[in-house]
Amino acid sequence: METNQVFLYCLAVAAERAGIELHAFVVMSNHWHAVLTDPEARLPQFLQLLHRLVASCMNAFLGRTENFWSAEHASIIALESAEDVLDKIAYVITNPTAAGLVRSPEEWPGAITTKLGQRHVATMPEVYFRRHGARLPERARIDCTVPPVLRELDAETIDRRLRVLVARNVRQARSKVRASRRTFLGADGARTMSPWQRAATPEPLRRRRPAVAVSDPHDRKAALTRLRAFRSMYRIALSRWRSGDRAARFPEGTYMMRVFHGACCDPAS
Repeated sequence: METNQVFLYCLAVAAERAGIELHAFVVMSNHWHAVLTDPEARLPQFLQLLHRLVASCMNAFLGRTENFWSAEHASIIALESAEDVLDKIAYVITNPTAAGLVRSPEEWPGAITTKLGQRHVATMPEVYFRRHGARLPERARIDCTVPPVLRELDAETIDRRLRVLVARNVRQARSKVRASRRTFLGADGARTMSPWQRAATPEPLRRRRPAVAVSDPHDRKAALTRLRAFRSMYRIALSRWRSGDRAARFPEGTYMMRVFHGACCDPAS
């Protein structure tokens, strides 16, 4: 439970400071997933603050000093349509079941949202934070919101479509476990796992790292066209900046040049 409180508190603080809207999330044993909206283009700030706070707090809690997170870049994928967003929310909810850990998402002992609109409240952890030093709240709240792309649908329709997707993922995960002649670890087994234990199966090397997740082929083509256009405009602006042109205008969504170097950027569309 201490780990849950640490992550929830740090997540709430980081989201509030970076203006992030959280819709769904799950904290696994060595990674986490979320579906969120970044209306102010401050996602790097959010991730940096969240990961720093969690690492510092958990290292203090466990009495360790090593790197807490992998050095690999975070996987960030843009979701284009309502169907893509619902599919990824269902993926987040059912991740512990798909991993063969618990039969149902509700059994997962880690921090998790199992439906839209959930609220989480966390108190400041006893370790790392100074209660009367830093200007941080004693209690922090996460109000998960409905993603903007789904707000044109009524709540009943959203809930029904999400339940169908979650049920599908759970059926597939249970079928996979049965086919492999394994059993689910269970909540008690997950709670008793050592934080020093490492995964027995190595991560595959040279995996593809998608930047967008789009189910419709036409929408996928359009999304990739926009991504290539952004990268092309960014390279052109960066080349002009390096040549001394401080009036070079970077495309919407640029973070580092805007925040750390004061570069001009296109306004949000």
